[in-house]
Amino acid sequence: MAAKLYCYVDESGQDTQGRLFVVSVVVTGSERAHLQRLCAQIEDESGKGERKWSKTARTRRIAYVLALLAQPDLTGKLYFEVFEDTKDYLQVTVETVARVLAAKEAAGYSATVFVDGLSRPLERAVGLHLRRLGAHVKKTRGLDEVNDPLMRLADAVCGLVRAGWEGDPELHALWRQGLSQGVWQDVSRT
Repeated sequence: MAAKLYCYVDESGQDTQGRLFVVSVVVTGSERAHLQRLCAQIEDESGKGERKWSKTARTRRIAYVLALLAQPDLTGKLYFEVFEDTKDYLQVTVETVARVLAAKEAAGYSATVFVDGLSRPLERAVGLHLRRLGAHVKKTRGLDEVNDPLMRLADAVCGLVRAGWEGDPELHALWRQGLSQGVWQDVSRT
């Protein structure tokens, strides 16, 4: 029987006009419901709530990231890639998802991919592109991040990586700590 994987994909950086673009992917399997509950609990306890990263107060962002770093159940579930000097946003997003699935590959997996804000007309095209890159994708759907704690987690990873990349000293240190602990992984290095 094929293992079911669920990918939650978000991006940040279109506002930089191609200077910097970050893609994050959260991958779960049978533990999906457990991780959704866990992330909702972390959101509540940190005070971040269901807000987007960009609309969350700095102290709550830091509390949220510290709680993520302390949670071993998230290790090996969070991935990101950073791009510079590109405006081919959809292409690099799809390529990142394909790299993540290749890195996670278990024989015979089947993935459902949720992409934040993906329009209905693009769902089929993205799924087809992923399959052409060798990913075993069952379906691709757009999903609004306010509806799922794992999509909000993908949003937060994007925000953290971007802040670290752009030089925020405290968030950069937390980003580097997560890398060294293996909580999140940079797939451009795989």
